[in-house]
Amino acid sequence: MEKHCGAMESLEGTTWEQLASRYDGFIFDLFGVLHNGAVALPGAVDLIQKLKRMDKKLVILSNSSKRSAWALKELSKFGLEASAFQGAITSGKEAWKVLASEKWNGKSCIWLAKADGSGVTEYLEGTGVKLAPEVQEADFILNSGTNTIRTSSATKHVDCETTGDLEQYRDLFCKAIARSLPMICANPDFRSPAKPGAKETFQPGHVARFYEELGGAVTYYGKPGAAHFEAARRLLGYDLAIAHVGDSFFHDVCGATAANVPVVFVAGGIDHQELGIQPGEVPTAKALQGLVERYHVQPNHVVDAATVAPGTLVGSGSRTKSAAFGQWQLTTT
Repeated sequence: MEKHCGAMESLEGTTWEQLASRYDGFIFDLFGVLHNGAVALPGAVDLIQKLKRMDKKLVILSNSSKRSAWALKELSKFGLEASAFQGAITSGKEAWKVLASEKWNGKSCIWLAKADGSGVTEYLEGTGVKLAPEVQEADFILNSGTNTIRTSSATKHVDCETTGDLEQYRDLFCKAIARSLPMICANPDFRSPAKPGAKETFQPGHVARFYEELGGAVTYYGKPGAAHFEAARRLLGYDLAIAHVGDSFFHDVCGATAANVPVVFVAGGIDHQELGIQPGEVPTAKALQGLVERYHVQPNHVVDAATVAPGTLVGSGSRTKSAAFGQWQLTTT
């Protein structure tokens, strides 16, 4: 039985005019929806500005392993204004709050992290968590990046982010699992869309899955966890009609469905290759049906690409044709 959020109905195309008339606010994913890691996606800045002028309530919901303040701070480099959003919920912040709790405060960990940089090096500040000198003295594994393995005595650089190679973790993980060390994963994403001129990168969820396959226990913070969506709903208020906008069928569509939040699936994002399209193109109904059948959920709405085209922005007055697909319509050109 396929699951969906609320009543599904056929729409005459899926345009931002229609979405804005239906919802009071939107929960936006970042990477692959509003920007590509280097620049804002075409039309995204204009879209956010127009939604804000319509007094729509907006919040960011991201699987970034950085804390929320950094996610908001970094918006300016993409031409996006932090003031347009009620705030940001990041998986990194949700994990940080748990690390700072009584359960983990004062404990020590082996930290799988990104390379040094803003929002990374100082991540543990304020948690009371320390780095262990070696796995035999650690209380848990913290997984927030795929570039380094950090102990109190050394930082080992690994190339998992670019290669996806998991064997470089095997020895560490086997020792950790022998001691029943839990893993805390601060970013459940498996991959991230490619930045311009680069390839897709492998993210902490890819590593966490390997830890589970070897027999380890992992606690994930972020999408598709329903609690992550619940945090965004609390920030926006429960009296508003809200939809989530995301590009990962597993993390966004499945997560929003589990949290009973209507979802707008951006088909040209991280899943575009599986759908047989390039960003800016439209998947066939058959290709989209394949994802629906695999995950047993279906989105309430579909937009054609990770880029929000100027012709489909709120107030543009544009119209689109549509092709029937199940209980909703797939926008076509």
